[in-house]
Amino acid sequence: MHRKLLAGFALGVLLLVASASPVGAASAPSPRTDRRISISGGVVVAAGDVVNGPVVSVDGPVTINGTVNDDVFVGDGGLVIRGRVNGDVLVASGNVVISGRVDGDVVALRDRVTTTSGARVTGDVRSRRAPNIAPGTVQGDVKKLNIDNLFGGVLLALLIYLWIAITVSIAILGLLFLLLFPHAADATAAAGRRFWPTLGWGALISVVGFLVAALFLVTIVGIPFGLAMLSALNVLAPLGYVASSLVLGRLMVKSTSAGGRIGAFFAGFAILRVAALIPGLGFIVSVLACIFGVGALWRAAWAAGHPAQETLAVSPGEAPPRRVEDTDPTVTTGAPRYDAPGEPPPE
Repeated sequence: MHRKLLAGFALGVLLLVASASPVGAASAPSPRTDRRISISGGVVVAAGDVVNGPVVSVDGPVTINGTVNDDVFVGDGGLVIRGRVNGDVLVASGNVVISGRVDGDVVALRDRVTTTSGARVTGDVRSRRAPNIAPGTVQGDVKKLNIDNLFGGVLLALLIYLWIAITVSIAILGLLFLLLFPHAADATAAAGRRFWPTLGWGALISVVGFLVAALFLVTIVGIPFGLAMLSALNVLAPLGYVASSLVLGRLMVKSTSAGGRIGAFFAGFAILRVAALIPGLGFIVSVLACIFGVGALWRAAWAAGHPAQETLAVSPGEAPPRRVEDTDPTVTTGAPRYDAPGEPPPE
């Protein structure tokens, strides 16, 4: 498993190198070429050959008896250097044996670096297995590489970057929502006061929407519609997070002014973003926030499209008011109007 991952890493390096380098050499390289790249199979730089570019092998060993005036990358395979490399060396999975000269660093992510008597390395040497270094052959530092800590650090940096990116993006989206649609924001906050109905509607819309989109994707004709539904859900998810932040913040900030809305949003948003830092629990909280917010948006939109009819209070013993339509048959449109009992209809 690790070998495949490391080979994939080397393949990514290959793509970057290939995009930045000139077109590759022919299958039968001349004594001077600009690079040597192999996807499957080994690479040999014969004695007397000069490669003025990178040497890359994704899956296969590399032997360098000539000169390489650039870096050497190997995915899955060993590396033997009897000639000279004027650059750095990186091997993802495989041993490195050096009896020639390397003017740069040498790194073996999975196996061991060995230098024999007469070899020369001007840079540092690092390998996961303890390096086997002949005395006086390395000018730089020689260290055993802790690959687990390396990948752990990269993963941690990636998670921090994602947290910052999501936080900034949703904060901007929330500000735009509050400033451009203040009445919709108030309606959404009011709709979210009923927790369980809101959560239920959000779960129903999210789950049913995803299932319907998946059903459309399995049919050729429905693929565009399925992709459109998934895109809509991707838009609703961050909006739902914004709505949940506002509903949560309204429990602490009651002001209905523009500043109150913004303060309420950021109060709830801060709580949710701190909760997102908790391993395991943070993901669950974020998903529930998106689902609950979608339910609040749906209930607010439904209430806006179905306003409740206004009812008038009547004192005990008093006859209820009559609608104008009941006394004047010519009035058939418009909002209902009421007249007090005994009063003539308005002209």
